[in-house]
Amino acid sequence: MGWTRLLGPAVSSAPLPRAVMRHLLLEHQIGWGSRVLDVGCGHGELVHFLDDLGIDAVGMDESAENLSWAQNLEPRSDFELVTAPAEQSLDHIVDDEPLDLIVVRHLTTYDGDLFSPASFQASAKLLQHLRPGGWLSFLVHRLTTNQRGALSHELACFARHLSFFPGTCHVSHFADCELSTIAYDWLHLHRHHGEYLVASLRVPQSPIDAVEWRRLANQATLGRVENCCSWACRTPVRRAA
Repeated sequence: MGWTRLLGPAVSSAPLPRAVMRHLLLEHQIGWGSRVLDVGCGHGELVHFLDDLGIDAVGMDESAENLSWAQNLEPRSDFELVTAPAEQSLDHIVDDEPLDLIVVRHLTTYDGDLFSPASFQASAKLLQHLRPGGWLSFLVHRLTTNQRGALSHELACFARHLSFFPGTCHVSHFADCELSTIAYDWLHLHRHHGEYLVASLRVPQSPIDAVEWRRLANQATLGRVENCCSWACRTPVRRAA
């Protein structure tokens, strides 16, 4: 199975299925007035959709070209470029107001070992921007067709990564048959292929400051006993240009 990054044209041609959107909004208690960050926002379609619902959404991406598209599509929202190394770009996000939900659809740091120091530090820096009781969610699209040489993290890898931090972890799987309806296919001439995986961490209601999140990331690095996948230790992390 291959892990398709929802970046650039992939975002434009494959909007998130209704079942996945319903899960993100309802299960994470996101509604009018909530604040959401889309990491790996691509051309900004999700940010645009959320803004239309009265949700204060912002986007981040490692591609300046993607952000140019996003700003043209949604001039009402803020977008921010993630520079390399990605985990060092996350200390300040837009106006630094607390967020209710952070959706991670792609960040180069997570391409390699999810149990590496860089991966844990990236998550810690995202977690520090959540309000107490907020959510950090990894959203992964995996194709059900076999692709030679495709490398993808399993849902268990993301769940294990999140388990190193305090809070409650939830995992959800949306199979191919759940992702499309006849009406949707007919109207949009599009069929959602593959499956979607969502791994979410709800942080505690008690506030945790940035220093403590970083300490927890360091502790997670010291406490790990294995790589997340058999291939992760052999694959160098690809940095954004």
